[in-house]
Amino acid sequence: MAFPRVEAPAVALHAEREARPKAPFLYRPIGVWTVRTVTAAILLGAWQLYARDLPRALAAPPTEVASALWRQVSSGSIGGPLESSMIALSLGFLLSVAVGIPIGVAMGRWRSFEHVVDPYVSFLYALPHVAFVPLMIVWFGFELKFRLAYVLLSAVFPVIINTMVGVKNVDPQLLDVGTSFCAGTPRVLRTIVLPAASPYIVAGARQAFSSAWVGVVVAETLATQDGLGGLITHYGNFFLTADMYVPIIFIMVIAVTIQAIADFLQARLTPWSNLARRRR
Repeated sequence: MAFPRVEAPAVALHAEREARPKAPFLYRPIGVWTVRTVTAAILLGAWQLYARDLPRALAAPPTEVASALWRQVSSGSIGGPLESSMIALSLGFLLSVAVGIPIGVAMGRWRSFEHVVDPYVSFLYALPHVAFVPLMIVWFGFELKFRLAYVLLSAVFPVIINTMVGVKNVDPQLLDVGTSFCAGTPRVLRTIVLPAASPYIVAGARQAFSSAWVGVVVAETLATQDGLGGLITHYGNFFLTADMYVPIIFIMVIAVTIQAIADFLQARLTPWSNLARRRR
């Protein structure tokens, strides 16, 4: 008796991939990076042509910015402010997550707690946080405590709101299963609610990461005069435009890195989420 020939899964998968139409050039990685490189070259060239004949107090060409960048990196003058900003970012972000997740879980799980806290969360989230700077300076001074408080105020609300929404969207059937097995509230939170709400929690933490970085720079620029934000103010006061661009470049690179790390962690920590599926 002859059995039908079964094609190996690997061969079938290879044949399926070969049958797929090839993506256009602009949608492939090499095309994306080609467009990005060409765009950056055009912008830098236009910047160089525009700024070469202007007073250096108004604009510095990219060549002088690159020279200032090399000078500050080689001398190590950028190291201290960079370390100060990163410490404020790390501590402020961790504090925001540690405070925001429990509040968000409580608001999503217990309606009475939500009714009490929600007006204040909505009010503080909508209010421009810069309005609190003078009052926070009076309370915390100009040291690290002020920066941590301002970062907490800037970053905690995305964590609270996303966590609350995630807890409210937990499948009721999962909660019924936990109740039918006589699971207590702590166990339901640990084994059902938090895993089911984790995509929302990770998304909130991702937004908080970016908000925390913005809070660090704003606090340093407006009040503490420390870190990368303080360095921008220092060089701006002396009209050292080329040097002023150096901390701005570091701020931009760190912001892009934060987004890349957040995307990577969101796809790894929640492999069942839509972002993880798109990356496969």
